[in-house]
Amino acid sequence: MTSFMEKQPGWSVTKSACGMETAFIADFTHNATDSTPVISYNAEYDALPGIGHACGHNLISVCSLTAAVATATAMIEFDIPGTVKIFGTPAEEYGGGKIKFIDAGAYEGCDVSLIGHGSYGQTHASARTTAIKNFNVEFFGREAHAAASPWEGINALDAMNIMYASVAALRQQLMPSDIVQCCVNQGGTVPNIITGYTSAAFAVRAPTLGRMNELYDKISNCVKAGALATGCKFKISILDTYANHIPNQVLAARFRDNMIRVFGEKMLSIDEDYRTGITGASTDQGNVSWVVPSLHPMFNVDNPYGAGPHTKDFAKAAGTREAHDSAVLTGMGLSVVGVELLLNPDLLAEVKAKFDDDINKAKGELTSSVNSIKSFADLEVTE
Repeated sequence: MTSFMEKQPGWSVTKSACGMETAFIADFTHNATDSTPVISYNAEYDALPGIGHACGHNLISVCSLTAAVATATAMIEFDIPGTVKIFGTPAEEYGGGKIKFIDAGAYEGCDVSLIGHGSYGQTHASARTTAIKNFNVEFFGREAHAAASPWEGINALDAMNIMYASVAALRQQLMPSDIVQCCVNQGGTVPNIITGYTSAAFAVRAPTLGRMNELYDKISNCVKAGALATGCKFKISILDTYANHIPNQVLAARFRDNMIRVFGEKMLSIDEDYRTGITGASTDQGNVSWVVPSLHPMFNVDNPYGAGPHTKDFAKAAGTREAHDSAVLTGMGLSVVGVELLLNPDLLAEVKAKFDDDINKAKGELTSSVNSIKSFADLEVTE
């Protein structure tokens, strides 16, 4: 991608951006001043272990590069002043590349952030995603001979079992939109040793950041229950936190209208689109949407194999010509939005006013400052 962008007229490319070897920033300016808009597009390209581009991030790159180059081409041809940026953001699945961009101040000065993601079914202009917290849980006990002197041990596997059973019991009292995912990574080695160490990986999701934090607190109590019942010590290590994506409805309406008017696409009404555009999945674009107005349409990837993202069959579908054509079409739709924002200061002002209103409402739902979502390297250790 960097080689491609370096060949485009007027573009400059910064590799290894924001402290990440595989990140990049590509910039284009045309008669820009301090007051002209800055349109940014996010490109993703990380794959899933063992199954490749089963989330279609290759298509996100196609979409964003198409959008950015098309926007820049229009700026040259019609002498439209402004700036376009592509942020090459790695590690969306795990690691939060966009969060590192936020922490480095990359989005400061950007007026909007646009990105498109392949999925299946109806194209949605205003996709909403869940907030997620990924964290590891460890129990520390004491090994002993399981037959000769088990009373000398402190069983970390028992702590894990109690925690897991507590989480299972908790599910009856959870909301339908709450999601708790867990896998046990280490549960012991051999049966004749009292297990001294166990570990598990968790992901908790909810439609809003505030509800997700409540859910995390509930799971933390289950961890504490396992430790208290067995005498183990425990450690909770927070890996990352992705905020729920807040789609800017002004941007969504422009994208929808342009896809119909310019490209002849069939789209839902903006109200129905928002109502049905929620997904249980999560993305670090959610964090971006809390610091700059964001648009994250989900476009259809025709899948003859009949499976959705995070499957081998979807990886096959994401490699087809039809999927790439859909990504290009969505990128062109995003570019029209970008050009409109460059040309229409009133539209951009409306976008920003909607953003301010949305974020103020979202802040009101949180018990702590919105700035807390920017601290993603925190490590909670409790004994």
